[in-house]
Amino acid sequence: MPPLAENEHLRAIDSSCDRMHRQFPMDGQQIHVAHPCRSKLDIIADIARSADQKGCDDAFYIVDLGDLVNNYQRWRRLMPRVTPFYAVKCNADPIFLRVLSQLGAGFDCASKCEIETVLQMGVAPGRVVYANPCKQTSHLEYAARNNIDLMTFDNEAELYKVKSTYPHARLLMRIVPPAGNKVMYDLSAKFGCHLADVSDLLRTAKNLDLDVVGVSFHVGSGIKDPEVFATSLQRASSVFGIAAKMGFTLDTLDVGGGIYGHRGAPVSFEKVATALNRSLDEFFPVSSNVKVMAEPGRYFAASPFTLVTSVIAKRKCTAVVGERDLNELKTLDPENPRDVTPTYMYYINDGVYGSLSFVLSEDTCMIPTLVKVPASDVTFTSSLWGPTCDGSDCVLKEGPLPELQIGDWFYFENMGAYSISLHSRFNGMAVPECHYMCEEEIWETVLKGARQINGYK
Repeated sequence: MPPLAENEHLRAIDSSCDRMHRQFPMDGQQIHVAHPCRSKLDIIADIARSADQKGCDDAFYIVDLGDLVNNYQRWRRLMPRVTPFYAVKCNADPIFLRVLSQLGAGFDCASKCEIETVLQMGVAPGRVVYANPCKQTSHLEYAARNNIDLMTFDNEAELYKVKSTYPHARLLMRIVPPAGNKVMYDLSAKFGCHLADVSDLLRTAKNLDLDVVGVSFHVGSGIKDPEVFATSLQRASSVFGIAAKMGFTLDTLDVGGGIYGHRGAPVSFEKVATALNRSLDEFFPVSSNVKVMAEPGRYFAASPFTLVTSVIAKRKCTAVVGERDLNELKTLDPENPRDVTPTYMYYINDGVYGSLSFVLSEDTCMIPTLVKVPASDVTFTSSLWGPTCDGSDCVLKEGPLPELQIGDWFYFENMGAYSISLHSRFNGMAVPECHYMCEEEIWETVLKGARQINGYK
């Protein structure tokens, strides 16, 4: 190759590298660019390498904003009648919320703090539902001062509280879903009025001259059966009928959340969307002119967040193959430990008191993926332990892993739902920092336009 052509070739390579590593600015954060030549794993490896160079061994998140955009577009494509009001409690990362706001999502807030968070982003009050049936009076007063008028209730005392604090609120009656729904977390023991109480509650609202505008329900978090909405929608339809006979004109239906969105979920979003649309057409057809909304949390939050952790300590143990008592163990030649297989305990920089708290309540096996390809295919029985001093801080009791070294990085996918929001800081452990990425095409074709339309810098 002639010298001049070689120099041009090198400049082209340098230009390509600059493009691969450039970043987009957003609200003071830098967004890593992803494209066909630079994947999420490449970005994770870059951040981990930079952390090693700086002597930083804290866990971190990589947040794929392009994945969030894809989730939103898929929701609007497959359930066009259902307006999503994202459940802020699931994950309140500010950049994540900002993107949802720019895309046009509404927000389900349960407290003054959550309402304040979304209002400070410039979200209009009409895009917020105060979806907590049992509200603090001071929080209700804050909602009134800021014109957050759509809210839920499920008991008589709440009606009197609303009457004295915010008499012009628009109310959604939260009803309890039918028993026996196949979900991960059943919420019906705490919230929702029974059908037998509907008439009395509506009568109280009528006597107090309160504006009941619709019905709300939540089938439970982590839906395992796509048909769970059918019976709840039938029940909601019955409440609409009761309300009409009592002189109310209901025009809003809130179908709650609990829907998965990530690949490999117990039930795919496509199946849930098909079942929900079918039931809506049966009980609330388009001709009814009922506005339909939902409160998805994990659907949007789970898949964009990947937790990256590293090994901070390691302990090698031995497991004797077969059943032998201690006396027989003593006869083994320590210089030639036949029949003794090593097992490993790895201590990592996040655990069940941090981002992995759901391990305590969900039947899940958290097998991580290594950032670097292991040197050997051989695996050993291993366990993963969080960084705190609590003996129950165990992320993985037993699983096959190659032998790891202190400083090795690995990651867990689909980690955005109820992870950061439930981080306890027990033992003073820090919340992992978030790093953001977005595919260049999505940034240029979707987010840039959304930012301009909504007036964001």
